[in-house]
Amino acid sequence: MADSGLTFLFGVSIGVAGAAWVLTVQLWTPAERARNCWWLLGWFAKGLLLPLALWTLMNLGLAWNLQPFMPEIQAAKNIGKGWLPVLMRVVGDGFFLVSSSWAVVTLGWQLALAWGSTKAEFRENFKELCRTCAVLLLLPAAAIAWFGGWPMFPLAVGVILGPIAAFAPRLIHAKPRPPMYSRAVARLKLGKYSEAEWEIIRELEKCEDDFDGWMMLADLYANHFHDLKGAERTVLEICTRAETTAPQLSIALHRLADWNLKMTGDLDGARFALDLICERLKGTHLAHMAQLRINRLLETLDELRQRETGRNRVPLPALGDSLDAPPARAISRLDRLKAAELANACVERLTQNPDDVGAREKLARVFAERLNKAELGIEQLGLLLDLPEQPEARRAEWLGLVAAWQLKHLEDADAARKVLERLVREFPNTPQALAAGRRLRLMAAQAATNLKAAGRSPEKT
Repeated sequence: MADSGLTFLFGVSIGVAGAAWVLTVQLWTPAERARNCWWLLGWFAKGLLLPLALWTLMNLGLAWNLQPFMPEIQAAKNIGKGWLPVLMRVVGDGFFLVSSSWAVVTLGWQLALAWGSTKAEFRENFKELCRTCAVLLLLPAAAIAWFGGWPMFPLAVGVILGPIAAFAPRLIHAKPRPPMYSRAVARLKLGKYSEAEWEIIRELEKCEDDFDGWMMLADLYANHFHDLKGAERTVLEICTRAETTAPQLSIALHRLADWNLKMTGDLDGARFALDLICERLKGTHLAHMAQLRINRLLETLDELRQRETGRNRVPLPALGDSLDAPPARAISRLDRLKAAELANACVERLTQNPDDVGAREKLARVFAERLNKAELGIEQLGLLLDLPEQPEARRAEWLGLVAAWQLKHLEDADAARKVLERLVREFPNTPQALAAGRRLRLMAAQAATNLKAAGRSPEKT
């Protein structure tokens, strides 16, 4: 019976220490487990094994001058009775006291650290867990301490701390609820921008590193409050956060460049945002893309202005509208400077890629319609017509533009007629061919009218 009781005592001691070890590891994140495993092993050796070894040595009685600490062991030695079972019982009692004390200290220590690392939104739940365990387990813990005496006091405390440590990981490692901006979006749709700002900020207080929320706030400042400085401060604050990834930084600064161009036409502000990408992400693909955009900033600004004024529309059929349009107004010196800057930007793009269809067509239009250099514009369209694998609709449109510029800017009716005939012959099923046929008939009728006015009939010519 004594042997079975001793075995039970050792089993309980090992179980208590093992449970404390497992519960402690569960309180840690995976990264903390890899970092703290050696610490826990050292603490196990210093806090449990070393005291147990000292307790055993103190009761062995290695010399006459150093008798066993517990008198019953010495008494068993003096009467010649087998004293080893008495030693094992004393060591077992000490092992139980040391292991239960080590378990309580370890769990209490780690729960205190876990409380400090718990996110604010889960701390109230943590408090509720502690209160619930204390209320439900206080009576069993008090009974253990009362009937077992002071050696059972650590175990009584462990009865309360154990369940707390078992359920706490669900709160400590819980993922925070993602921010919900549905209320802010609803306020935006109703035009209640101040309330939308308050809703966004309230969600960001729950998750300060949410990139989408910060960008929504910056967009609100830029496009609804027309506060470009506020939007810029918000974007720059995003860029200073350690949690911001390289793609997020690039997106935020490109958006800031867009707002500078769209709202104020500020090339310097846009360049500053794009230069920041090149500086922060030097040597990356994102920096290369930002540099390409810097190279075409003037063209981007001109495209935005044309989109706002409607000058960027391509009429269909383009030929008829171009030929029937009134003469172009006189171009001011400022407009010429802007057109020259745009032409230089197109030339730079074509230097990098001679097959850039959009850049070459834009250059042709700038030459003919904004710089009064129709010959150069027609030359650029000729290069486009020579490119292989171009859609029929685009080739027909380019031929129509050539004919329109020859009539309007060069006043060369014969050359325009040849181009119109080519257009009808090569692309008969396009809208431009229909307009070209109508123009050829009008030109023939006008020629007949002119001959009749001159006293000659068309047959005599």
